Amino acid sequence: MAGFLTIVALGLGVWGPALLFGAETAAFLKVSPGARPIGMGEAFTAVADDLNALAWNPAGLAALDRKEAAFMHAELFADTRYDFIGYGHPLGGYRSLGTVALGLSRLSQGAIQGRDENRRPSGSFQASDTAFQVAFSRRIGVSGPMLGISGKYLESAIADVRARTGAVDVGFLHSFRGGPLPLSLGVSALNVGPGMRFLDRREDLPLTLSVGAGLRLFPGVLVAVDARHRPNAAKSTFGVGLEYTMVSALTLRAGYGSGLASVKGDSAGVGSSLRGLGAGLGLRLGRAQLDYSFTPAGELGNSQRISLSMRFGAVTGAPARRLQKSAAHW
Repeated sequence: MAGFLTIVALGLGVWGPALLFGAETAAFLKVSPGARPIGMGEAFTAVADDLNALAWNPAGLAALDRKEAAFMHAELFADTRYDFIGYGHPLGGYRSLGTVALGLSRLSQGAIQGRDENRRPSGSFQASDTAFQVAFSRRIGVSGPMLGISGKYLESAIADVRARTGAVDVGFLHSFRGGPLPLSLGVSALNVGPGMRFLDRREDLPLTLSVGAGLRLFPGVLVAVDARHRPNAAKSTFGVGLEYTMVSALTLRAGYGSGLASVKGDSAGVGSSLRGLGAGLGLRLGRAQLDYSFTPAGELGNSQRISLSMRFGAVTGAPARRLQKSAAHW
């Protein structure tokens, strides 16, 4: 009977989150661990300059000029929760040797109702996804492009059945300062790996190829665009976002992401007409940063994220890193 319950869970799309985010396995890899990128409509490939880079473009980790720790909690759809904790550590002093970072994320859902062979209720079971990530990023030269790579250990659990695999992320990010406006370009390939096998069934990971651009139009005003393609799902999405720093302590964000709009669910209701929109704000208190984002999803409910990060320690690699900061970021 336990085996039948597991098969039923798999037949339902590996569990609730898969129903929301698509047919590929390890669907939680498509969930951003940061309030800031979601508030900008998921346009972050060329903006990544904090620990959110672990999920969007590992090259951006080289932009960290101090040690950084971050925590995020998200209340998603259908009683689904997502938590992330990460740490980034720049290496070296005046001449940076690069940045290493660690990340741990977990997606979980409330109790799932099991069914027996006659489809009668037969108790509940749990399901969760976990990822552990190690990344390294370094700038080439004093003001050249940044390159990054990340290795991930992935585990999905449904009742008493577990599946494990590994994946790799790679990224490129460069800022151009010679033109009239600071411009940054980013490219990343995420979730490159062999897939995941449950019982005798193998599913592809959500391989994601992304390209993005970030442009600072005025002091405090950043515009970003992203285009993404998932070849295993034959699906393309885009995002556009705006970040406006009103004062040094307050930042407002807004954007639209077609990936956010494509979350499955009933299309009725006012919330559904706003699906795909993202909004948020950031509060900076000294070296602490608090970010919040909100996205409507119609009948599925709303998605809210809260991120808290802290930067500490002395500035490292100051000349190179300040060149990067002037282009787009904190």
